[in-house]
Amino acid sequence: MRILIALLGPLLWGTTYATVSDFFTGWSPFALAAWRALPAGILLLVIKPSFPKLSELPALILVGFINITLFFSLLFESAMQLPSALVGVGMITLPVIGLVVVIAVHKMKPSLVQLLSAAVLVVCASFLFLSSNNEIHVSAVLFLVAAMSVLIGGSLVTEHVMKKIHWWKLLTWKLIFGGIILVPIAYWHLYLSGAHYADPFQLSWSQWGALAWLIVGVTAVSYCAYVFSIPRISTSELSFFGTFNPILAMVLGATVMGESFSSLQLGVMGLMIACNLVAQLYERRHHQRTEQTVIAY
Repeated sequence: MRILIALLGPLLWGTTYATVSDFFTGWSPFALAAWRALPAGILLLVIKPSFPKLSELPALILVGFINITLFFSLLFESAMQLPSALVGVGMITLPVIGLVVVIAVHKMKPSLVQLLSAAVLVVCASFLFLSSNNEIHVSAVLFLVAAMSVLIGGSLVTEHVMKKIHWWKLLTWKLIFGGIILVPIAYWHLYLSGAHYADPFQLSWSQWGALAWLIVGVTAVSYCAYVFSIPRISTSELSFFGTFNPILAMVLGATVMGESFSSLQLGVMGLMIACNLVAQLYERRHHQRTEQTVIAY
């Protein structure tokens, strides 16, 4: 059961990009991020009320700003410009950024397998972006790289905060505070920036269903399942299961979403998946600290 719960989070997250691409084209990324975060935090507060102490507010606001306001905004900005499969391609290279953090922050020497895996992932991802049939803007790729960097940085901050604040309270209030910060940004982006975006309050029934999925399934349930699993499974298992997020995104993009890829491109995607999984299994077998260990939340 613990394995199934641990898998739930990454698998639910893997549906994010296809959902955004299919139902929220033309939306402000800030408005969608606010819709995703704030209702999910309120839902958790209703299910299990937990209120922060005054001394905990600075840490909760900081975690909410980094992990929710920044990460959600950057991720949606990228996801709205890229095919969902390519968002998965970008996200599966997360260990490359994690490897840099492990070397710079933890002063650890990477293994040959880690270095080779990182090189293969970077080369394959570059090929897939450059050979895409869609027009790929450099800004979309930079937003995705920034989102992954913020994810890792936010995880390092959260790792320290979790030692002092219960995980349910931390999860609830980082969503609430992150969502509250997003509201005025979304308002400015929608009504004062001069850009033209879809009205986030005029939704079709299918969009309401997709939004409910983002709020309940992809955010509230998935985050609870993931954080609940942290003390109950090993770090190597947590890192290994985390790879199912981008893998599912790639699979959904290439199948359900009908995004067009050549046999060579699909083969390169398969190589990236195999490379990532082999590296994870090797590190797990040799009890090494993986580059995804820093992503503890």
